[in-house]
Amino acid sequence: MIYGHGDDIYRYGDKVKINFSSNVYSQADYTELKEHLMQHFDVVAHYPEPDAHTLEHMIAEKLGVKENTVMVTSGANEAVYLIAQLYRGWASIIPHPTFSEYEDACRMFNHIISYDVKDEMDVLPKDRIYWICNPNNPTGNVLVKGMLNHIVRKHPRYLYVIDQSYADYTLANTLDPKEMTDVFNLMLIHSLSKKYCIPGLRLGYIVASPIIIGRLKQIRQPWAINALAIEAGKYLIQHDTNMIPDLKGHLREAARLHQNLEALDDLKVMKSDTNFMLVSIARGTAQELKRWLLDNHGILIRDASNIRGLDDSYFRVTAQTPEENDLLVEAITAYLDHLTEVSD
Repeated sequence: MIYGHGDDIYRYGDKVKINFSSNVYSQADYTELKEHLMQHFDVVAHYPEPDAHTLEHMIAEKLGVKENTVMVTSGANEAVYLIAQLYRGWASIIPHPTFSEYEDACRMFNHIISYDVKDEMDVLPKDRIYWICNPNNPTGNVLVKGMLNHIVRKHPRYLYVIDQSYADYTLANTLDPKEMTDVFNLMLIHSLSKKYCIPGLRLGYIVASPIIIGRLKQIRQPWAINALAIEAGKYLIQHDTNMIPDLKGHLREAARLHQNLEALDDLKVMKSDTNFMLVSIARGTAQELKRWLLDNHGILIRDASNIRGLDDSYFRVTAQTPEENDLLVEAITAYLDHLTEVSD
């Protein structure tokens, strides 16, 4: 699924004027981070720490957990593949629609995959993992924290991977690693790339029991995190940098965009607790809409038709500035008018 994700802006060069395809907040101020990295650019002249130990220590201290329960990864994506590799051949339950990399990683390491959480109890082996994206991508919905806590503790025989990469993009409560230190069948994935709006630097981390973290570290390659990414992570955590200064305001704007899209007759917009939302279009296809918006308005959206459980009518958009959001609504309205003219 390497070429199936959002933010495929690299394909289009200067053609894209407004990017709605990435879930990452696009208005972050990188001024201070840039200055710091330029002042410490000489780190690229030396090998980084083989396991990003200093950054792991800083993350653990910030979270209030033991250092041996944290592992820094090259984005949340590396965490997904390492976990799938460690439990090669297990059964994996992956409710859909959700982040496609869970399935891709599990297939790479010969997992038995089920997409139905209702029927697996008597069918799948007991060595199983439940993959839960919370907030979920691409829908944006958030499962209740108390319910997840209850499920994980009630079923200690099974492993749970809860991906909280978008926890900083919602006001809903998600699991706090500090509150889960007594749970040994849980792996929490977090994304510094999302939190600090630096997806190009690839930084994430796993919080799990010391035994799981130790086994994961045995199978990963050394120097997986480059020196510049480590330096950026250390700076951002040390300064507690807030790259999304007004989350409430951003989510209010996302709700306004949701309402305006929902007002269009041919669109159905799914409920979301985040800044991104899943939409289906009744006429045409998501691929056709994506191409038309790009060619006529320089607007890039995420065609979600390649996500399991979704058909060719689904696309995902992420709230931008009010002015840009209004342009998106106007452009989609123009596309629907265009379809009407063509059919007449």
